[in-house]
Amino acid sequence: MPETSPALALATALVALVLLLVPGWLVLQLVRVRGLLALALAPACSTAVLACGAILAQLVGVRWSVLVVAVSTLIALVVALVVRRSTTAGPDSPRTSRADSLLLGVGVLLAAVPTLAAMPSIDAYLQRWDAVFHLAALRLVDETGSASTLTLGALSYGDGRASIYPAGWHALGSLLPGSPTAALAIGATVTAALPWVLGCGVLAAELARTSARPFLGSGVVGLAGVLAGLVTASPMSLWTGWGHVPNAAALAMLPAALALGLRLLRDPTGRPVGVVALLVTLLGMALAHPNAVLATAVLVLPACLGASVRALRSPASAHRRVRRVIAPGLATVAAIGVLLVFLMTPLAATVTGYTSGQVDSVGNAVVEVVTGEYRLWPSATGIVVGVLAIVGGGIALVQKRRLPTVMLLVAWVLYVDAATGGPLKISGLWYTSPARLSVVVSAVAVPLAAGALVATAARWRARLGTVAVSAAAAVLVIAIAFPSFSGRTQRTSNVFDSEPGHPPQFVTTGELEMIAGLPGKLDGAVLGSPFSGAASAYGLVGLPATFPVAGQVWSGEQQLVMDHLGALESGDVRVEVCEAIERLQIRYLYQDAQPYQVDNRYAPLDRLEPVGARLVAEADTARVLELELESCRR
Repeated sequence: MPETSPALALATALVALVLLLVPGWLVLQLVRVRGLLALALAPACSTAVLACGAILAQLVGVRWSVLVVAVSTLIALVVALVVRRSTTAGPDSPRTSRADSLLLGVGVLLAAVPTLAAMPSIDAYLQRWDAVFHLAALRLVDETGSASTLTLGALSYGDGRASIYPAGWHALGSLLPGSPTAALAIGATVTAALPWVLGCGVLAAELARTSARPFLGSGVVGLAGVLAGLVTASPMSLWTGWGHVPNAAALAMLPAALALGLRLLRDPTGRPVGVVALLVTLLGMALAHPNAVLATAVLVLPACLGASVRALRSPASAHRRVRRVIAPGLATVAAIGVLLVFLMTPLAATVTGYTSGQVDSVGNAVVEVVTGEYRLWPSATGIVVGVLAIVGGGIALVQKRRLPTVMLLVAWVLYVDAATGGPLKISGLWYTSPARLSVVVSAVAVPLAAGALVATAARWRARLGTVAVSAAAAVLVIAIAFPSFSGRTQRTSNVFDSEPGHPPQFVTTGELEMIAGLPGKLDGAVLGSPFSGAASAYGLVGLPATFPVAGQVWSGEQQLVMDHLGALESGDVRVEVCEAIERLQIRYLYQDAQPYQVDNRYAPLDRLEPVGARLVAEADTARVLELELESCRR
């Protein structure tokens, strides 16, 4: 596992930025979506282009590569040209000043730099269950040449059957240079930080609008970007703290999708183009992680219902009222339809079957969400943003703009349900996970908090002057930056720590060095718990592992071997077990005295003492044994 140099790390980041922005931005430019809105939507649209290209490549038998990306982009541009010829204009984009643009750039740096700076190195190993899966998925794409959503789920089945798994992020991540861990870290950072900050900026502008003019004037876009970079309940914390890399990328696209959806409901200008752009955006989000689309549907549903009611109550003829209600009515049906369709799919059962590990009382959950102490890395910064969001919601109500407050309340209810174990059964589509729903709440809270700050600044500017108000705002931002940096850097250091004695860990520093040398020593597959370094060895160096990920559905051969582990200790291995071992190409046993997690299904592997086994390598609490299978050869 060669180390990634600073120059290569920079190149990896640039490649990730190009893949994330360029295909989608070019498509949006062709259909006349401009400005900051196009830039914020570009990541989701690019993901749609890449993921659809990967599916097409798999269907026609072409290996996934940068060339396929180029062809896919060209096809998407041809389609966009057809759309352009049949339309005249796109939806409006928020007006931004140079200061807004600068602050958005600062926000991206605030989101990304603390995490990257806290990592021991760009090649550091993230000690999280989901990170092991996504490293293995990148390895599978490299081995099979397929980054298709139709096939990536094979990783979860011991018999390797093709299965659906959203592969939008993996299609991008698999094309990045550098070590597997560097590709994961840089790819996750770029996809979680950039869309999030830009999206919060455009959503803040949209939530601040009135029917006549943009509410609050300039400044809200840039300030929302800064707060998005500082808040700890964000996609960056989700991928770092929990290893939910594709989910973090998808939720980072949520604010921009919400902004476009609200714009189309309020203003018919550019609606045909906007609808196409929204559909592509939602497709990209779904192919990264479907629950971001579900969050979009739930949060935009109140706006759809409200627009429908206003159209029906409008002082016009019955014919004109019917015409006005068509668009919001269709949007309402679509939002509800998305939720119902997902609930009816087999995938819903696997998602809603999860339960929260820590269940709070309703009172504690309400306090958490109202004060901004969300489950995802709570901090003083989150408290400030949470309180300001309430102020922003109050200002919106005073100005007879109910939608922002209603959206915040909807997000709160989802969070409380998840934090209390899902008694209402409405947070199950997000794995009943307060951590994931923390980001959904932040997607609404951050723009509202920015609106509250700008409104307060506007009120005090006349009394104190622009300089004093600007200085006060700068002091506040700096004050909340310190707890944000401190919390994120400390927690990031913990989850990337590979020194022995800091459990839970999949691998230690010595173990990583041992794994790097295994490909030259081993000529077969390794049998070992997926909570040991055996699974990590597959993702890191491509060493064949019987169980490359946790939660895998065992094949018949795997079940047979696991049911007869005792035979390896006695040396009396039955013929059918020998045949299963041969088909699985098992030659070695990977053991760890201190696995990441104790799982009764796999725990016997770490206690096994095979007769005649020979020590091949060991480091810290782990060792690799060559199995003596003489009885299978007779």
